[in-house]
Amino acid sequence: MLNSIQLFGFVLLGGLLAGETARRLARLPRTTGYVLFGLLVGQSGSNWVTPLHVESAQLFIDLALGLILFELGYLVPAVSRTERLARLRAGTAVALASGGLLFAGFVVNAVPATVALFAAALCLATSPAITIATCSDVGARGERTGLLYSLVAINGVIAFAIVMLTLPFLDDGQSLGTFGRLSTGLGSIVGSFLLGGACAAIVLLGAERLERQAEHQHLLILGTIVLGVGTAIYLDISVFLPMLVFGAMVRAIDHDNKVVAIRIASDARVFLVITFVLAGAALDIGHLFSYWREALLISLVRFVGQWAAVWQYRKRLALNPRECLLFSIGLQPMSSVALVLLVNMQMLHNQMSPDLIGMLMATILLMQLLGPLATQTAILGFGEATRLQPAAEPPANHRQGVS
Repeated sequence: MLNSIQLFGFVLLGGLLAGETARRLARLPRTTGYVLFGLLVGQSGSNWVTPLHVESAQLFIDLALGLILFELGYLVPAVSRTERLARLRAGTAVALASGGLLFAGFVVNAVPATVALFAAALCLATSPAITIATCSDVGARGERTGLLYSLVAINGVIAFAIVMLTLPFLDDGQSLGTFGRLSTGLGSIVGSFLLGGACAAIVLLGAERLERQAEHQHLLILGTIVLGVGTAIYLDISVFLPMLVFGAMVRAIDHDNKVVAIRIASDARVFLVITFVLAGAALDIGHLFSYWREALLISLVRFVGQWAAVWQYRKRLALNPRECLLFSIGLQPMSSVALVLLVNMQMLHNQMSPDLIGMLMATILLMQLLGPLATQTAILGFGEATRLQPAAEPPANHRQGVS
């Protein structure tokens, strides 16, 4: 048996090997290799990485996801007010259309309304980790990539807010009435925005004094993320929403580009590798064998809702029909945050049936495997994958800071 330090090194080296093998031999995204390695060494394979190991690494996972969500918020490009409103409306429509269809489907299948809303919120969020890692690996640069980041970020904010709003209603241990539960959920959302704003203030003020020294600014950002995640845990609010707000506020306020953001795909890839490998280890491929039909149906409903919303806003976003399809494909990866929230939900509450949990686990696994390929396909379709298309010229409307 490996001790925890040996296991950590084994996961890093094994994930690196699996990622490079997937990229070089199969032309697959590295993240697919990370997840496959996790399945191989987790409960679906050799069981070297057990659920106990995953649980003991929860703090590291929270920090990694905090860093990922900060970077997603920071990658949302600065655009004109008119375009910003168009993207906000389009992103909201994407979230509500896909989430609404999923909610209706769950309710029709006799899932209680509150549980159905929670499940739909888990499904509507697009994975920031897969989006960032895949875009980085293929060298995605351009206006369409920036729009994809914007839609993924808006999706995430809405999904996390709905989850925070519904969790008090799923807590059997609370004696609060409807108004009290609603107030608790809304208070958590407001607290998340305030915490994200406070973290942004720390980094913006610190960047003023540190100037553009990457090594010191990266320490400032990482320290603020650790402090923010710890404060969120202390306040018993979402770890994820504050970090996403944190990144978005830094990007929106930092007009002079004084902040040198940390890039998880290059400066801190260790967090990405561990996150994907442990996500694969935590998932049971048996769920996919048992619920593959339901997982495909959930994925299809989700895709239809996303495509319908993007199609509705195609003129405001200046998209042609082919690009509408590509954006819908690019939004397919399901967030590994959904896995964390679902596991936490299982431990704290008993209102979700085993069948519903199995369906959601199967869908998360399916999208963890196919999601990176979907994002890569979208970026290639946009013509913005500079590393896979070395002869291609960068788009004329390339926006500074989008990567």
